[in-house]
Amino acid sequence: MKRKLSAAILSLLLCAGTLSGCASGEANTESTEVSVSSDTKVSEASAEAEATISDDTKSSDAEIVRSEDEALMPVFSLESGFYDAPCEMTITCADPDAKIYFTIDGSVPDENSSLYKAPVNLMNKSSMDNVLSAKTGISAGSSYVPNRTVDKANIIRAVAYYPDGTVSEVTSGTYFIKTKREEKYGDVPVISLITDPDNLFDYEKGIYVLGKTYDDWVAEQTEPFESWQAVGNYSQRGREWERPVTVQLFDSDGKLAFTQDMGVRIMGAASRSSTQKSLRLTARKEYGSKTADYEFIPDNTRSDGKGNVEHYKSIVLRDGGNDCDYAKIRDPLIQKLCADRDFDTQSTTPCVVYIDGEYWGMYTITEDYSDKYIEFNYGIDNKDVIMVKCGEIEEGEEDDISLLEDVYNTISDNDMTDPEKYAEACSLIDMDSFIDYCAMNLYVYNEDGIFQDNNWRMWRVKNTDGYGDIPQADGKWRMIVYDTDYSSGIYSGGGNFRYDNISEFLTYDSKNDDADEIVPAKMFASLYKNPDFKRQLVNTLCDMRNIDFRSSRVISVAGEMYETYSKLVPDTFSRFGPDWVAWQDTKQYYEQKYVELLTFFDGRYDSFPLLMKKAFGLSDPASVEISASDASMGDIYINGTKLDLSDSSFKGNYFSDYTVTITAVPSEGHVFSGWDAIGCGISDVSAENAEITLSGDCSITALFE
Repeated sequence: MKRKLSAAILSLLLCAGTLSGCASGEANTESTEVSVSSDTKVSEASAEAEATISDDTKSSDAEIVRSEDEALMPVFSLESGFYDAPCEMTITCADPDAKIYFTIDGSVPDENSSLYKAPVNLMNKSSMDNVLSAKTGISAGSSYVPNRTVDKANIIRAVAYYPDGTVSEVTSGTYFIKTKREEKYGDVPVISLITDPDNLFDYEKGIYVLGKTYDDWVAEQTEPFESWQAVGNYSQRGREWERPVTVQLFDSDGKLAFTQDMGVRIMGAASRSSTQKSLRLTARKEYGSKTADYEFIPDNTRSDGKGNVEHYKSIVLRDGGNDCDYAKIRDPLIQKLCADRDFDTQSTTPCVVYIDGEYWGMYTITEDYSDKYIEFNYGIDNKDVIMVKCGEIEEGEEDDISLLEDVYNTISDNDMTDPEKYAEACSLIDMDSFIDYCAMNLYVYNEDGIFQDNNWRMWRVKNTDGYGDIPQADGKWRMIVYDTDYSSGIYSGGGNFRYDNISEFLTYDSKNDDADEIVPAKMFASLYKNPDFKRQLVNTLCDMRNIDFRSSRVISVAGEMYETYSKLVPDTFSRFGPDWVAWQDTKQYYEQKYVELLTFFDGRYDSFPLLMKKAFGLSDPASVEISASDASMGDIYINGTKLDLSDSSFKGNYFSDYTVTITAVPSEGHVFSGWDAIGCGISDVSAENAEITLSGDCSITALFE
């Protein structure tokens, strides 16, 4: 939190900094812009009264009040960045009579810190003993620490104490000396997180450790427990377990591209017990800005297609969730492959993270869902957003849950074979979104998703007025995808691709009912009784298999990701373990996990048609080939999904039990002249939108002129 003293603002010119023995590498040494920190000292009474005040504190009888005037902050002669040789850095401020204090461990400087008297030496610290990386007590299931020194950067934080009693905000910087960035990390961004180490590792308030919470919890246990079930400091949630952090991001060229004070929390469920933990970074006014106005994820197109996402309320640095110790790309891969479907997915990009100057491994920068996500992706006021996560209100008012409960009861307690009742259900839920979402979870064999009543989200607009041109503002509930890691054969070496995980959810045992809970599986089973729902579900599963998870597409997209991740993940395993991974060839181990992931999707593609035949009681699958007379003259859609005709034609399996919809869309300057079909019937060969009736294998050509 920032506070301002009524003291005269000093306007002396900044003294010019002198450099000595510095060879500039990838950073620009001419700029003196550095981080503005909101870390403050506050009295215990103030901290208890206001949760938003920084926990970056040290015990003191007197409260330090800091000036908001950035002109009073210490100025570093070097910009944060990567340098090819050791450097000397000077620190100046607006008054030569002011005293500058600094720290090199991430802690907030005060009058007890080192007094600045001479240039600070910046050197390669990687050979120095590990400090944060050597800490244990961060997981109930592992005491692993790396058996070698990790890469390190210099962290400098400084504060100025002026003669009139004014104390400046804290200036922070990150300096990598002789770090072979391109060789080690390629072109991925590097993120430096700077915070008082106690914010993460203190016994009582540290958010990264087992801590006091764990000891208190263990004392109450009477039965054995698994490590992932343990409750520690890192298990705690809410604003009281958010800590201030300075975030610096260095782009693909190693240049400082983003600096902002934010809040950091631990993210995830069972993965909180991992040694490498997911982190959520949140922008708030009390840290300096309500939003982070930077394109963290390149080419992250808004969900409404209107340009890229340029503003974020929060982002997640994700460790991989269940996939943390395996392929690490499961969730990003799955979401990328099905990003064209009628639900929201999270865009991602890999990065490397340092905490207080110590290497913290590879993470995946991931979009974070919130009411602001909806605002920044659709242009819908965040105050009109309702978001439900696993049956509980995440965004909106508490009583808004009744809106989803009414939908649940309408669908679950009524006969969905009645066309009027099904039409009512379609007016409450975006049925395309719900079917797409369920189909995706079934295809990837998600064992910890909506059918298990976990890891599901829905959202809608509460007040629909004023959003006439936004289709998603119609008040219907829509689906959101996240945490799909516990899928695609993660714990079976990819070998469970033949398993029928569909049949069990086509009916629902009412004995499992809980009157106080929304059970999506019950809602799904009720909807499945409707023939239109079943037809769309079957065709959507076929589309998922034939288009989104086509074997060649999976290999291509996964291969691009692996090329980047394979350079970063082995060192991450060496840094965080687990022991049984770190003690072997981590590169070979990672390659094995990647191959297992591909094994599942390759096997799933081959076996899925027969699996569907058995689960749904269908006829034999038929091969459908679709092409265009000239693909440059128009596009073809199947069941509403655009086909990729770059290989001249599309091939997929469908079932004669249901008709399939095909659509031809001529390009500007061209016309559609009809369909040419062999082996199947077409409802109207001259119509751009037609229904295919299958009797066996068939081929169809869209004729453009």
